[in-house]
Amino acid sequence: MKRSYFYVQKTRVSKLFLFILVAIISMFLFTSMMVTSLKHAKSTYLYSFLGELSMNGYMYAFGMENHYFTQEYRSLNKESSLSTLFLSTVTNIRFNDVRSLIGTELPGFTKYDTEILIAGEGTNYSNLPIESSVPLEELTKERKGEAVPPVEAPKQKPPSSTGSKKVVFIYHSHSWESYLPMLNLNNDPNANKASSSVSNISIFGDRLREQLEGYGIGTTNDKTDIGKLLISKGLNSNSSYKVSRQVVQTAMTGNKDLQYFFDIHRDSARKPVTTKVLNGKSYAKFYFIIGAGNKNYAQNEKLAQALHDMIQNKYPGVSRGVGRKDFRTGNGIYNQDLSGQAILIELGGVDNTVEELNRSIDVLAEVFSEYFWQAERVNG
Repeated sequence: MKRSYFYVQKTRVSKLFLFILVAIISMFLFTSMMVTSLKHAKSTYLYSFLGELSMNGYMYAFGMENHYFTQEYRSLNKESSLSTLFLSTVTNIRFNDVRSLIGTELPGFTKYDTEILIAGEGTNYSNLPIESSVPLEELTKERKGEAVPPVEAPKQKPPSSTGSKKVVFIYHSHSWESYLPMLNLNNDPNANKASSSVSNISIFGDRLREQLEGYGIGTTNDKTDIGKLLISKGLNSNSSYKVSRQVVQTAMTGNKDLQYFFDIHRDSARKPVTTKVLNGKSYAKFYFIIGAGNKNYAQNEKLAQALHDMIQNKYPGVSRGVGRKDFRTGNGIYNQDLSGQAILIELGGVDNTVEELNRSIDVLAEVFSEYFWQAERVNG
């Protein structure tokens, strides 16, 4: 009888041990699944959940010590059950957000997941920048058009200079993006025709480089033909940031002096949205985009907001504002995890003219040079 009792107890302990072991393994596998989903499947609910997980965990632990400080937090934030988390991870349906029920069914509706950090003049959810999606056959077309006027260097010699150091890196993940007037295709209804492997956004990167160097800031404008690389690798335009990432990483490896990284694009929106007339002169509007899925997003936002504020102060209305995009509405990272001073800049739209674009590039060079040298003085 005694032996039977000990045998039963031993069996129970063995089962308990096995249960604990299986629970630990299951928890490990579940955690691995969540991380893998975030990095590859990009479940939008899971992304948001993990973004809030650290705060919820902190507040829970804090509340265990002092319930008084977390009463209000708990009243405003309901705890999520594992069943709710699992269902939402698989289906992308969030029960507290009706948009998730229809967002994937209505074309263009997902853009309402974009967060507008700063709304410039006229900016709202109906006219947010449109991600360029061009058929592969358009990427390598050598459309040529209007020549870009020579750069006018800043009138005064800069009091400071970075010397031989190149500290700003300009590149173009959508290197084929161009402008209809520049290609002599004024008011063409097909925005996809605003693309060229020759006359494109990289030309305005050259102007920004020359203007910044006129302010004493050493700058590089990388004119890698990303479209050509995509085709050679058998990829489509959705992989443009992966390809441009290699370009940026190579530049960073070869030049440790690089501090700022500007990925300059062209919006697909039409002229009424992307143009501002100020004091009788017409400008192409800017829009700054931050990838919410990268570790440096707070630093990058600080840079974008500073540039927006400076433009708004000197040239009201020329900046459309600052937006934050995650995996639901775009790439989500935009290579901004490589540096805390990296931003994506939309320069005008398909209908903007060379003159409008040049004026805006000069505005950007002016305000950034002020920001740069002020930061240099603060940093000693």
